Amino acid sequence: MTTTTPPPPPADPPATGPLTSTDHQAFAFLGLVNSGLRQCLCTLARHGVAVRRDAPERARLLLDTVRPWPLYKGGQFLFDLMEWEDLMVDGDPPPLMSTERIVSACTLPVQLLAAATAEAPGAARLLPGQRTATALDLPLRLLTTTARTTLLGAAQDLTDLLGAPTPRPGTEGDAPAPDPAAERPETELPPLEAGFYLYEDIALGALSVLGPLLAAHAPADSATPA
Repeated sequence: MTTTTPPPPPADPPATGPLTSTDHQAFAFLGLVNSGLRQCLCTLARHGVAVRRDAPERARLLLDTVRPWPLYKGGQFLFDLMEWEDLMVDGDPPPLMSTERIVSACTLPVQLLAAATAEAPGAARLLPGQRTATALDLPLRLLTTTARTTLLGAAQDLTDLLGAPTPRPGTEGDAPAPDPAAERPETELPPLEAGFYLYEDIALGALSVLGPLLAAHAPADSATPA
């Protein structure tokens, strides 16, 4: 008696689940954001380890200076709250992010901070009767200026993300010399050290890599040690 094996039933279409293609694309983009953030943080931490090992006295003075500042304390709070240490040490070490890319990505925020802290010319010389009008008009002017600066800066930053930051007018030729620690080849940067020093190393690395960018926005009359 001859038997015939029945053909297999048609395969069911692959289940896509409740997620849409847009969801998957959004997650793909956010995954790139996480990877870029991890790469940047780990790179800064490795620069910080190099500063701490090669110039311990300078590292101590840098940290002693910034520790009392709200910006440093707020960064420590966000670092712990968002569990960035887990993000950094989970998995194999990422490749180094170039100094140019880190500086370019931070140029716009630094410019906004510089604009926000700049003293408005003539703000203290109000004519009689203009205080109320100025007070009412100030929020609108601040909002308009901030929005315009943000949009223009974002467009330029996206267009020239990997380029070197554009020097401010009048600063060409007298920009601070780059920090040697920020120019180390990848093979000379030590691995990051998880634990107690991790946030401090990120802060040291940021000051090392971004030092010339921050110094370019220093007040003109800031003192420079001999």
